[in-house]
Amino acid sequence: MEMDGNTKNMALTGMAALCLILGILGALGSTWLVPEDEMDGMDAGTSLTASWTEMDLADMGAESESDCEDFADAMEMDGAETECDGTVMTVTMSFSDICDDDADDEDACDMATGGMIGTIGMWAGILCALVLTLSLALPMAGVDAMDQLPDIAKKIATWGAGAAMLVGMLGWYMMIPESDSETGLGMSGWLAGAAMTIGLGAAAMDQFVESTE
Repeated sequence: MEMDGNTKNMALTGMAALCLILGILGALGSTWLVPEDEMDGMDAGTSLTASWTEMDLADMGAESESDCEDFADAMEMDGAETECDGTVMTVTMSFSDICDDDADDEDACDMATGGMIGTIGMWAGILCALVLTLSLALPMAGVDAMDQLPDIAKKIATWGAGAAMLVGMLGWYMMIPESDSETGLGMSGWLAGAAMTIGLGAAAMDQFVESTE
C-alpha cells in the first residue's frame, strides 16, 4: 500500500499526538473500573492506584462542608483519605497503603502490583508518544531540534508508544482479582485502550505503508 509522503507524515503526526493526549488522560484518570450497577446517592470507581467512593451526605443530615468534615472525622479509616466539597464527601483508599498495612489482603496487594505495572506501561508509552510526536511535528514547523535523534530511537518510539501501553494494560488486567461485585471498564480505561490502539496503528502505518513523492 502506498500513500503520498506529506499525507502520511501528517497522518502519523496526528495519530502520535492523539495517542499522547489520550494516554495522558487515561493514565491520570480515576475510572479504570466502575460499578456496572448504579448505587443510590453514591458514585465509585477505581484508578490504577486507588479506589474511591463519592457520596452526598445531605441525605444523612449534613447541611454544610463543616458537617461533612465532621462525618469524615467520625468514619476515618486507616489508609483512607477524605475530602469534602460542600456536603459531598470523597473517600480514597490507596491499594499500596492497604497492602502495606495488611500484607494478607491479597486483593489489595494484587491491585497495587497491577497498578504499578499499568502506570509504568502507560507512562513509558506516553514518553514514546511524546518523542514520536516531536520528531514528526518539529521538522514540519522548520525546527531541527530532533534531527540528531538516531533512527533506531525513532523506531523504538514509534513501536514503543502502543506496545508499552499494551503491556501495561495487560499486566494491570491480569492482576485484577475476582470479585463478587460487578465492575466494568470505565472511561479512563477506554481512553487508555484507544491510545494504545492508535499508537499501534501509527506504528503499523509507518512500517507497512510506503511513501510516494
